[in-house]
Amino acid sequence: MAGALTLEDIYAPVKVGTPPDNSFNGLVQLPDGELRHYGFEGRQDKPSTYFYIFSRNNGLTWQKHEPQLSDEASADENMPPGCRSPYSGDFIRLVAGREGTFVLRSKEGIDGHYTREKISAVHVGMLRQPMFLKTRQRILVTGGESLKQGADEIMQACVFYSDDDGYNWQMARVPVGPRHESVWPHQKTRWQNYAIEPTIAELAGGCLWMLLRTSMDNLYESFSEDGGATWSAPSPSRFYSTLTMPTFFRMNDNRLLLFWCNTTPLPELDRSRDTTIRAEQKNGLWEDVFTNRDAIHAAISEDDGKSWTGFRELYLDPLRNEKDFATRGGTAVSLDRSVHQSQAVELPGGKLLVALGQHPLVRALVIFDPAWLYETERADSFAGGLKDWSTFKYVEGIRGHCAYNRDPGPPLEDHPDLPGRKALHIRHLIDSALVGDRDGAVWNFPAGIKGTYTARIKLEPGGRGGRICLIDRWFNPTDTLARRYAMYSLTFEGEGQIGGEPALQPGKWQELSFRWEDSRSTACRLYIDGQPFSRPLELARPSENGICYVHFQSTAEEEDRAGFLIEAVRAQISH
Repeated sequence: MAGALTLEDIYAPVKVGTPPDNSFNGLVQLPDGELRHYGFEGRQDKPSTYFYIFSRNNGLTWQKHEPQLSDEASADENMPPGCRSPYSGDFIRLVAGREGTFVLRSKEGIDGHYTREKISAVHVGMLRQPMFLKTRQRILVTGGESLKQGADEIMQACVFYSDDDGYNWQMARVPVGPRHESVWPHQKTRWQNYAIEPTIAELAGGCLWMLLRTSMDNLYESFSEDGGATWSAPSPSRFYSTLTMPTFFRMNDNRLLLFWCNTTPLPELDRSRDTTIRAEQKNGLWEDVFTNRDAIHAAISEDDGKSWTGFRELYLDPLRNEKDFATRGGTAVSLDRSVHQSQAVELPGGKLLVALGQHPLVRALVIFDPAWLYETERADSFAGGLKDWSTFKYVEGIRGHCAYNRDPGPPLEDHPDLPGRKALHIRHLIDSALVGDRDGAVWNFPAGIKGTYTARIKLEPGGRGGRICLIDRWFNPTDTLARRYAMYSLTFEGEGQIGGEPALQPGKWQELSFRWEDSRSTACRLYIDGQPFSRPLELARPSENGICYVHFQSTAEEEDRAGFLIEAVRAQISH
């Protein structure tokens, strides 16, 4: 199918290939338009030699380069490809090895001979491709350095910078970020990431804006007013994300994009007695299980990051509902089955190619038109099944690498009243084998400070109630705490009462519309079959990003096989 496409055909995200490596530093665009993504094959502990896939038709189709490159004895993710310097035309890359960090330079093109010079005795991991500043002639390369902080070994974000086209380098360290504390609702600390995996945007006037992965609920931000030589102490940004990598991308027309996982994991569980995991997974020195890497998002700004549009799911993990999620595909190349990590290039006509994800069964090369981020409406009636929904549950017991196996969650059933249609059945089937057994369903739409969200549902007679939350980030379908972070939430009893007041009628399809004027400051009006409910839904948490998710969930404490049905959903927003 991808081979029949033209670039002009693509609007919403389309998968066109699979990167050969974790997707944060291997994608490169050559001056003649050829696209390459470098990487390696084999097992994580026994990788192949370095090679690449390439495309000469704007990413629509890809081929593997044969034979494999022979100038590297082995390959790993600390070896990004050479990038062409706009200052000299040379191809420059930084790589890390056991002896330290090195700069490689070719004056003969990307495939030419590279000289190699050591620039630091420090091994700097997670190196990204060079960033060439526009407000001054300086090259930046970000990465992370391992260091001791008390008894802990942590990663500290750092930036190499060069003012002579990469011949000489200095290294700046970003102040260490916060430590995650074990406070309610957590029973232990998260994996301690002290502000790492930085991405940088150069703003008008030369200020540099850095976003960093942390263990907290937000990406943290740091700023530099001297071209990257010094950085401010990291502080919370407006973007939600936990233990996942952000990526800035500047388009040729100066619009700024952010790719990141706008997601929040389940609260941490006390696994001190779990004999199946290592000691460092129990005390926060390593992750025990990831529960927020199933969706990656995109947003766009036309004013240098002051305001943002979109907050849309660019890609959902295709394995997210699989029963053998934790072990499928083995340990080929990457252990994490996630869609976090990303990199982008701009194609002719302003389309964007994004490399994203980690494990070979999950990662993807995706093309989309940034105009898609400006849409103001989205609707779904399950004609495409659950491809745009998150509904899964976790099976207790960590398997494989930091993962639970999955249960698909609530079923799509034949619509009881409309032949050929489907409806999603939300229930509570008690199952002690699951981490959380209440049914839930999560759906994304374009973010709106102002908007209307509509759902057509039916309470089944004998059901025990449910909840609808409007929120500004992805939460797990089974997360019963999502309501505490929602802007607006509506809880209904099994017999249809809302706040003790009769409102819904079991056995009848009804349309619920939520209308909010400002997610930063105002209440939300609820309409049932076009009639206003007696009182508004109060704003529980302001959101400057706007609402972009609905989170359905059963509220039944006991087993509820009746539950409620969802027929269709629709959102209309204003930027």
